[in-house]
Order: sequence, then C-alpha cells, then structure tokens
Amino acid sequence: MSEDVMALDFEHDIAVNEYGFYCVPQAYKGRSIVDLLIDGGVYEPQTLRLLRRKLGGGDIVTGGAFIGDFLPALHQRLAPDAKIHTFEPVPTSFAATEETIRMNNLSQISFNNVGVGAEPGKMTMMVTRPNGTPIAAGERIVEGEDADGKRFIDIEVKTIDSLVPRTRQVSILHLDVEGFERPALEGAGRILNDSKPLVVLEGDKRWQKADYKALLNELAPKAGYHVAGSMENNTFYLPL
Repeated sequence: MSEDVMALDFEHDIAVNEYGFYCVPQAYKGRSIVDLLIDGGVYEPQTLRLLRRKLGGGDIVTGGAFIGDFLPALHQRLAPDAKIHTFEPVPTSFAATEETIRMNNLSQISFNNVGVGAEPGKMTMMVTRPNGTPIAAGERIVEGEDADGKRFIDIEVKTIDSLVPRTRQVSILHLDVEGFERPALEGAGRILNDSKPLVVLEGDKRWQKADYKALLNELAPKAGYHVAGSMENNTFYLPL
C-alpha cells in the first residue's frame, strides 16, 4: 500500500470496474452505488455511455463527485485540451475522490472542495443520520441547524460560473446535487448562455421537467432548451 493511500484518515477499500479504480470508504458500504462498485459494476451505465459520446471537444461540468465514480470513464473520452470541472463538499467523499483521481492518473481535472449554489457563501449540510452513520451520496443542505462538525457541517458554496474560467467551452453540464439543482443552475447562467451545453439533471418527474425547462430558458433565453428524454432517473435538456 502506497504512502498516499495510507495517508487517508478513514478505513477504505479499492473497487474496480471496466473504467478504473475507486476509493470506497468502508463507512459507505450498504449504499447501493457503493455495493455496485465493489461488485465491479457501473453506476448509471446508460447515462455514462451517452455522456462519453456527447463530450466532443469541450469540457464537462459534473458533480457532486461523491467518490469519483464517473470520473475515470469521462476522462478517457476527453479531448487533449479539454477538462473535467467537478466539486464535492463532504470531506470524506472529497478525500476519496482525490484518491480515485490519483489511482487513475486523471490529469485533466479541476476539483474543488465546495458545494454549488446561486451565489457564494456558507451553508450547513446534513452528512450523517441520527444514529451517526454517513448518509453517503444523499447529503443535503438544511436551514435552521447549527454545525456541530458531526451530523451537520458548514460547507463553502461557490457558483459553477466561478469554478469554470470564461475561456472554457463547456459541452455538458451534469448535476446530481440532491434537490439543489435550481440554485446550482442559477449560478451557471454564464455557461448556459455562452456554451449552450447539453444539460443533464437528476429527476424525471413531470413537474421537475417542466420546472427545470422553464428555469433553463429563463437563464438562457436564446438557447431554446427543451426536454430530450429521460433514463436512469436523469433528464436530458438540449438547446436548439
């Protein structure tokens, strides 16, 4: 075991599938996505294959990163000058993703230990259940709670526009942020207007599709976003 792996301050295993290697915190076992990876599976394989085909020559914004389970597959299809811009506010997940990036030698990634929202600031996130077990990929922003460093933590929030330089062309904006999609999109107005990327959002209910379509066209009125379909609980929004 390398010194870099031993430096992690939590017990973990290494999972492997057809795309690469993943650092899996042992405290996350029992979550369906984690158990799938441990068994050599691929989470949301259809969505991942489509994203790989649609990358083209541009960058991809994808997050939250969780433990980096999408990153090796997407990195394999990046153009030579393209980048992945991703983020993860939960400390354990952030450290696991850093290790996933290291193990797979992913060099074209900009990774930030933040959440994303409509404006920069600080927010409180619930990261464990009342019994103390990690929520793992279901953490959410809460109001009216004080951070205690255990169940509730303070996180830094930035806009997606601030994480991606103006000079970058973004092909895909992919968000899985546990119901925080609206403020995340509100902080990505420049990218939506300038790059008109394919937008992929978690949630395939009728009201979600209508709400997100309206928001996208409010933020980027000249893009003409429309619903292009759903699969694996993700909905795809294409510009005209």
